[in-house]
Amino acid sequence: MTVKLLDTISFFDYAENYCHGFLTGLLKTSQKYRVLSNRDSGTGRPDILMKTPSVRRGAVILELKVAASFQKMEDAGLEALAQIEDRNYEVDLRAEGYSNIKKYGICFYQKECLVNSTTYIEQ
Repeated sequence: MTVKLLDTISFFDYAENYCHGFLTGLLKTSQKYRVLSNRDSGTGRPDILMKTPSVRRGAVILELKVAASFQKMEDAGLEALAQIEDRNYEVDLRAEGYSNIKKYGICFYQKECLVNSTTYIEQ
């Protein structure tokens, strides 16, 4: 199934809660991950956590932002990554035994999307 966002959503649909709900709904269809929204972890609540059934396979943290302008997208995406680190969102995943944790700062501006990422791998 192909989803064409440019034809589907309006540029008025870009509030963070709209993007959050839309993305959570899409990800929930995955059979590989358990998708959790706004669960306490570290000193805050990451927007979306995705966990594989086996801790050996890894987990994903998604933090979403909406930029005030196209030019501010990069900064907002990096701010989302910094929030993941500053609020220690991976602490509960590590306590569960996950050692491969991918982190994504995702920024939206109208129909544009920018993704920044890092990976935590415990040695």
